[in-house]
Amino acid sequence: MKAALLKNYGGIEQFEIGDLPMPEPEAGEVLIKIEASAVNPFDLILRQGFMAQYIPLPLPAVLGGDAAGTIVELGAGVNGLTVGDRVVADFVANGRGAHAEFGVVPATSVAKLPAELSFEHGAALVKAGLTGRQTVDALNVKRGDRVLISGALGAVGRAAIQYLQEIGAKPVAGVRPQRLDEASALAGEALDITLKPAVGDFDYAISAAAPVAANLISHVRDGGKVASIVAVPEGINDGNRVTIKELYHQTDVATLDAVLHAAANGQLIIPISHTLALKEIGSAHDLITAGVQGKIVLRH
Repeated sequence: MKAALLKNYGGIEQFEIGDLPMPEPEAGEVLIKIEASAVNPFDLILRQGFMAQYIPLPLPAVLGGDAAGTIVELGAGVNGLTVGDRVVADFVANGRGAHAEFGVVPATSVAKLPAELSFEHGAALVKAGLTGRQTVDALNVKRGDRVLISGALGAVGRAAIQYLQEIGAKPVAGVRPQRLDEASALAGEALDITLKPAVGDFDYAISAAAPVAANLISHVRDGGKVASIVAVPEGINDGNRVTIKELYHQTDVATLDAVLHAAANGQLIIPISHTLALKEIGSAHDLITAGVQGKIVLRH
């Protein structure tokens, strides 16, 4: 099968389209013909080798954590899925990822793709949708609560905002001043996250943008809670005045089902900025480096 291979850690010149043996599903796994996969910022970190000490990749490696396609084979013991199902899949970072013609994943990492959603939109929803919901759930937010979100116009921020709206909470988008109008249109309320307040006035916040993490936490009053998917700067929470929960996305089919149904019902929209061919994976990485807004999806 064809795959986008990362020959060695480094720049985008390390990518090439090459051949790999067809994977075979073992017990509890499914084989998917992948139609689309999303490119995430974490892929750039993996490509450059910054995580090699913790996640050593077997080179040549296949990156890509989010995929959509069709099941073509079931491993032994798989129930609730059938050959021909349109699905999305959450791949782990093990060097045998989603940027390939076919991929094998545990059945517990797969959710059925509603007919209303294309493969491209399905691929764009996986990790962003999961992470957005899991940050909100980690705060135990209730109807009517105001929640500040940094990185509000990124994929995770958008997913969190729209989930908060879905459950009746009140999101406030924390963005740079030039994006206040766009953020207000999305969340209903926005503030300049580059400004540090004298006193915090939020009980809850979601930190999804590293450069403004310190400012976001300063907006939270003593005893408040922050769910963070970015590194928390040293020395910004003296005396542990707020509770900070550092989160990493977790594969969860029930949550993924909820994400997909919210998207199918129009309650969750994650914009796709570029749809490229698999062979254009280097260009996709360059677009993320340049700060392009919206998800980038590779069509296989």
